[in-house]
Amino acid sequence: MNKATRAMIQISGIDVEVFRLPDGEYVMSQSQVAKAVNTSEFNVRYFLKNRTEESGFQVREKLDTKQVETLSGKDFKFDNSIAIGRDDHGRGGRGEIKIVPIQVATEFWIEQALKHNPIAVPLAYACLEETLKRRCDNAFDIAKTSEQYEQESINSREQWLESRGFLKDAHASFTNCCNYNGFNAAIAHNEITKQLLGKVANELRENELINGDWKIGLNHIADYQDLIRVARVKLQFSRYRSGNVRERIKRAIKDLGQVVN
Repeated sequence: MNKATRAMIQISGIDVEVFRLPDGEYVMSQSQVAKAVNTSEFNVRYFLKNRTEESGFQVREKLDTKQVETLSGKDFKFDNSIAIGRDDHGRGGRGEIKIVPIQVATEFWIEQALKHNPIAVPLAYACLEETLKRRCDNAFDIAKTSEQYEQESINSREQWLESRGFLKDAHASFTNCCNYNGFNAAIAHNEITKQLLGKVANELRENELINGDWKIGLNHIADYQDLIRVARVKLQFSRYRSGNVRERIKRAIKDLGQVVN
């Protein structure tokens, strides 16, 4: 058969259409790569254009499937379109689509995660976690179905999204509270991290361990549980109607039963 075939897979609960080329290589449509991380197809094309220019590869405007070359590794030549045949269930073809190799799709998602795309980060995190779990299970002869791995990946992604939502809300409440009461938010934040972790923000940054998102004011805290502890105190801090910074922090730590450093 001289056409690519298609199938649907799930990646952390996100439905993604993938294609198998006649030579066995796997690719995805550019629109699907963009949709998976809730961004525009233009960003994928811009990424591919820059990647091609930086690598010295040529982008071909249109190719017949007979011209499809191996796409793996660094030496791929990006083919803008391929002809699509029927899938494994006999559903009809769709003419031509613009494609991207799965290796490059991965690069794009990682780049989006590094740019703090709130959908790309948990997607990349869940995929990496699933890969490590599969290897560990294999090492200890633990058998799991693909459905079990997928459900664990979905749970991990949803947990990440929920926790980041909490961190963002806590930081916003804390910042608004400081602005309303005339507190210096940076000083108040330093006092919280000093009480809970024994170091202020600048000292924590020296650890060179980055976790979280600079936009939510917790990018310098490496340990996830510490992130949650600080966020809870910041949220509780913002709920009090009276007291200065130190009084609020002391009260919040006591009310939450947190252990100080």
